[in-house]
Amino acid sequence: AVVSTQSTGLTRDKMLNVLLFIDGGWMKDEVDTGDRDRAEQLESLRRVCIPATTFLLVNVLTESGQDSGVVELADYLASEQYKLYTLFTKEELRRFLAKVYESSIRCGCDPLGFNEQQQ
Repeated sequence: AVVSTQSTGLTRDKMLNVLLFIDGGWMKDEVDTGDRDRAEQLESLRRVCIPATTFLLVNVLTESGQDSGVVELADYLASEQYKLYTLFTKEELRRFLAKVYESSIRCGCDPLGFNEQQQ
């Protein structure tokens, strides 16, 4: 169980690093090169890979019983700093919010991440 918890923590950290990459985000040029084709290709990749990585992380956290991590992930997705929500389709956001809702029930947190048992 200790190895599993450590592996899950390491996986969580690595996947969050992809989602929250510094200086504008993963698969984004730090400096505007003026190459619109490249910018569009990178944006297309982000629209595919960021939601996919998010759902993989949700699965890792859910399967390892770390539902509070799924609720925490919603904060990152909603953050104006990262603007990850802009990379999701409406359907992907609905699916993600359903996962957050399910996890919040299992961990005893409300969808905003506050522990209901502390109230």
